[in-house]
Amino acid sequence: MSNEIPKVITRQLPNAVIYDLSTPGSVRITLPPTSTWSSGLHWHESHTEFLRVIKGSIRARVGDTWKVVTATDGEQPEVRIDRFVWHEWQRAGPEGEVIVVERTDPADEEKSVFFWNLNGVILNPPSFLNKYAWTLSWVPRFVRDVFQGFWITLNLFVIFYHLDNFPAFSNANNLVPIIGKQVDQVASHAILYLATWIGWLLGVQPVRRVYTPSGAYDRWWDTKKTKNVKAE
Repeated sequence: MSNEIPKVITRQLPNAVIYDLSTPGSVRITLPPTSTWSSGLHWHESHTEFLRVIKGSIRARVGDTWKVVTATDGEQPEVRIDRFVWHEWQRAGPEGEVIVVERTDPADEEKSVFFWNLNGVILNPPSFLNKYAWTLSWVPRFVRDVFQGFWITLNLFVIFYHLDNFPAFSNANNLVPIIGKQVDQVASHAILYLATWIGWLLGVQPVRRVYTPSGAYDRWWDTKKTKNVKAE
């Protein structure tokens, strides 16, 4: 990766997506025809999220309700997702381009920082082998591949935990409707907390300079330090 951090990030088919991070406080997401990309089922705990459909149609789940939201020439509808509400979205059908702008309240840079680091790990993954090459040189290749997969997943989980993106790992609500959501929340917090603790021992950072523009990187860490001081 060059020293210039791109503000437009592209991932290829089958789950093709273009993230435009050039506007502070929002992310413009473009899904080309036939893309199987999905946001995945998750929730936020410190941000209310808004999805404005600029072009095409999306199939969105908010809580337990699925709906199709379509942009027209005269209307660009916006979906509000409150904190702690499970949600996910994807294109409604295989044809045509879909464009959605995601923004949050509070309108900070956290969503952009999240996508810079998420895609950095996915497209240019940190190498566990390089970091610990001196201890793993004797290990069989297939075992090192397992370690590398674990390392990438660990980095992603650390990002999820620190950047307010909590995946619903088991979707137990479908199996146990009354308490399933609480089970998922506890499980997700436990898994991400454990990953963060392991990541701390291994030197994993949620926001890395190699993936994040310098200004956004400095502001995010300054804000985190301020929050930690207030918590003390």
